[in-house]
Amino acid sequence: MPATTFPLPLTQQISLACAGHTRPVVQLSFSNTVANNHYYLISACKDGKPILRDGSTGDWLGTFLGHKGAVWSAMLSANTLRAVTASADYTVKVWNAISGQELVSFLHNNIVKCADFAGSDELVITGGQDKAVRIFDVNRPDVSTTVVTHAASVRSVKWSSHRNVAISADTGRQINIIDVRAPSVVKTLEAPENIASISLTSDGRMLSCAAGRRILAWDIDSFDLVKDFAVDYDVSVAAINPARTRIVVGGRSDLLIRSCDFESEKQIATHKGHHGPVHDACFSPDGHVYATGSEDGTVRLWQANPGSEYGLWKTRKI
Repeated sequence: MPATTFPLPLTQQISLACAGHTRPVVQLSFSNTVANNHYYLISACKDGKPILRDGSTGDWLGTFLGHKGAVWSAMLSANTLRAVTASADYTVKVWNAISGQELVSFLHNNIVKCADFAGSDELVITGGQDKAVRIFDVNRPDVSTTVVTHAASVRSVKWSSHRNVAISADTGRQINIIDVRAPSVVKTLEAPENIASISLTSDGRMLSCAAGRRILAWDIDSFDLVKDFAVDYDVSVAAINPARTRIVVGGRSDLLIRSCDFESEKQIATHKGHHGPVHDACFSPDGHVYATGSEDGTVRLWQANPGSEYGLWKTRKI
């Protein structure tokens, strides 16, 4: 039976609205922690202009200019020195994340929906409408290796630094675990319904999946299914915090952001702030903040533990 989500009240929390985009925000990603416990947030948007922000405050740092179509994916390298973006203009671009300069462009034969760095900032894995998952080398941009061809369009590719494997998911029910060194598929997982999105915890140890009205999670070490529960709404994204105690869930047909206890699977909070469906969500590497991106063109930052002092959130003394 689906988990009950009504009549839990909306939970009051002041989120930080990050303006800058002019069309729907479709994907978000936090960087690893760098010096002084700092981290960044990059967002992909249908306006074709990925934005880099301070991860804890949402402050604008720069915009990557060069795509001629909607940008569906934006990721930062492990050392945060480079960014990679995938676009409807049939290209994947690698950027200098500090200067914003375009370093290389990988041409595809169809819309590219996703890209990520594969273990280093020299290798990039991509996927899109032509159903193929490819690996590119920054030093040889005209040459690619097709690792696997899905039965449906590729929706997402992710890199797990923990297992040194890439993960690809299509718009159907298939998820492939890929050894990029071979390169070959080493494991195939199947969702019970069509996949809306996949997410990785910041340490790369757990994979979560939103599929129809189901939320699933796999342990990356064993690939065992450790979580599978139903809800009574269509799920767009399910992101797990680094401590693996919380799941933040976005709805496809409403404007709500729900927070669920990982162990019990019970909904413990509901937030409203966006004026359109939530397309993506992800946790900061320290787990104190999570970001959401919406059809309304905004990015919002939320506290995982409301009421604490963190970033721009300050406690008020009486």
